[in-house]
Amino acid sequence: MFRNLGITFEPTYEEKPWLYDPRSETGRKRLKRMKELLRDVLPRLGGKALDVGCGMGVSTLTLEELGFEVVGIDTQEELVKNAGEIARELGYRAEFRVMDARNLDFPDESFDLVAFLGNLLPHMSIYDFDSAVGEAFRVLKRGGVLVVEYADWVRLLHENYREVLVEEPFTSFHVRLDTLTGTAERLFVNFEKGYFFRTKINVWAPWIVEFVLRKAGFDVRTHYRSIFSVVTVGTKPGNI
Repeated sequence: MFRNLGITFEPTYEEKPWLYDPRSETGRKRLKRMKELLRDVLPRLGGKALDVGCGMGVSTLTLEELGFEVVGIDTQEELVKNAGEIARELGYRAEFRVMDARNLDFPDESFDLVAFLGNLLPHMSIYDFDSAVGEAFRVLKRGGVLVVEYADWVRLLHENYREVLVEEPFTSFHVRLDTLTGTAERLFVNFEKGYFFRTKINVWAPWIVEFVLRKAGFDVRTHYRSIFSVVTVGTKPGNI
């Protein structure tokens, strides 16, 4: 008998903590890859940075290693607590806060960089992202930069996401695509522990991200590396 956990992302975090922990081998590899990517796409390094959706801190520590003074935010209190403890343990100075990106508790023009790293967009509807980008524009200094790292889910669905995927400890299956809401559902099964759940993923593509950034007032450039590695950089008009 399999247990149905409903629609949730939680088991993917609980079963794979090493994927998000900057102390793990995978976490260190993610940090290194992210640092190389940002060096290539950011027009400048250094200054004050806001890391949206910091999780356990991989992206936040990446930004600090690139010379930024960083504040990491997330809506999940436990993740923020863990990120702060890990940063102190590893000797980093980044600050972490529980905060909603749609309603930032910072004054206007507080940051040189706002970052959405680690493929956050599947968790955000277009309405949530639009609000968060508007807030990012507000808290960025003139000439400041917004960087968004994500996967091209439209192309991914078109080319191969209907296939069965084995992502230990899960086997996952495509369930449905809803073009009215812009979401896709996938069924995950853990055969060893006897449970299953579904995830609802918001579907994104470069032209959608670019539209939202331009709508907010950013000058935009997209760097397409692969289906799983797209980076859109928006610059707030004016000089720092």
